[in-house]
Amino acid sequence: MKKAGNYRQYVLKDFLCDEYFQDWILKPNKENNAFWEEWLRANPGKKKEVELAKSILLNIDFKYSKPDQLKIQTSLDQALITIEALEQKPVNPGRFLKFARSWKVAAVLIPLAVISSLIFWRITPRGFYDIKTGYGKISRLTLPDSSIVILNANSSVRYGKKWHKGSPRELWLNGEAFFEVKHLDSDHKIENFERFIVHTENTIVEVLGTSFDIRERRGKTEISLQKGSIKVRFTKTERQPVFMKPGDMLLVDSVNVIHRSSNIENALNASSWKEKELILSNPTLSEIFRYLEDAYGKSFILEDPRLANKRLNGPILIESLDDALFVMSTALNISFTNEGDSIRVNFK
Repeated sequence: MKKAGNYRQYVLKDFLCDEYFQDWILKPNKENNAFWEEWLRANPGKKKEVELAKSILLNIDFKYSKPDQLKIQTSLDQALITIEALEQKPVNPGRFLKFARSWKVAAVLIPLAVISSLIFWRITPRGFYDIKTGYGKISRLTLPDSSIVILNANSSVRYGKKWHKGSPRELWLNGEAFFEVKHLDSDHKIENFERFIVHTENTIVEVLGTSFDIRERRGKTEISLQKGSIKVRFTKTERQPVFMKPGDMLLVDSVNVIHRSSNIENALNASSWKEKELILSNPTLSEIFRYLEDAYGKSFILEDPRLANKRLNGPILIESLDDALFVMSTALNISFTNEGDSIRVNFK
């Protein structure tokens, strides 16, 4: 299939109409995988349009029969109106057929009139699961490849209902989750579909088979690797990728790597919330309260500033918020007063 020479000028409808792009999404092979992966690395600004075009194509029920000419014109005009409205450009429906010079292209775009709502998949995605946990709730998920995700409280994850061979396994995380990734590599040669990728606000974490925890809160992302290996890329900086080994912990914000350490015990403790415990390394009350605020949706008000730097060693039960408050009250001789969405903290 012939490649076009001006992909940098493409917008959404151009990708949808391009036969070489269609073949990459629907019939991937080593040659077109290599071309498009290299092209996306060189043109990161086009990633959103490519992902949206990919989502649309994968959710179309293809039929290659030749339809009535009037129906073609009507359906394609409607599809163009929808697409160009998304791009916020003026529309001239009568010129649409010049984008569809083959029946294969027409067959791709005709269903868009019926499923045009897929264009807004970020708002109402039909080809994706959107899973969200409430405050104080933990959920265990099994992904299409049998990998396991344990989603912490006040967190959400999005992933495709079907994972297509030839494409990476991808999901998008907001909050905190623990991953046990199924290992698919059987010949030590990494194929595209064997890649497992987790997107957060600040990072793109790529693995094969491994166990790790990602906490994405308050503009910062903390990654704790328990076994296997992962590569961490950064979404908002040109910094080189970081390769992590078991025991490594990485804390980043939108610009910098704030902290990097290696301690297998601390890395294991990072996911202690799965067992309804909070195990931190000699934390201050301020650090504990930040975690509880994220997990339970309450804000803590310190009546005495000296409380902020008090420390508590040992695990804290977090089966419920009351359990956590009882442990801290007993161990540190402090009191809690519940005032709806906030909790006041003081010495007894």
